[in-house]
Amino acid sequence: MATDALLTLQASVTKTSTFSSAAFTLPGGTPRRGLKAHVPYSAGSSGTATSTVVFSIDVSHDGGSNYYTEAESDPITLPTSGSVSGEIYIPFEVSPTSVANGIKIKLTATIAPGSSATPTITYQGDIDIARP
Repeated sequence: MATDALLTLQASVTKTSTFSSAAFTLPGGTPRRGLKAHVPYSAGSSGTATSTVVFSIDVSHDGGSNYYTEAESDPITLPTSGSVSGEIYIPFEVSPTSVANGIKIKLTATIAPGSSATPTITYQGDIDIARP
């Protein structure tokens, strides 16, 4: 699905531990029916023990000082042999508490490694108005 390059939450990146994208500002919040974070992922593997990844949209109402999880995906299991790929959509809806601060959002990948695992996953994140 084509997306607007100005609505990128995270450019393609490969991570081995928990990571949050840079903050993206939504000055007026989301439209009435919300937005969707589109997260295609690939090359997800775990090495010697099964690991999981949870993608979430973290929101700040105070200009980026404090973030909380607004919405998150189901856990994605990273296999010990082979790799996993796919895409998820995370719906979210937020309204600003102050026009001065607006809303800041981040895409966070929380990686929970298994015992002695070496997890890795490649992903990117975009904002869409609808699912395909």
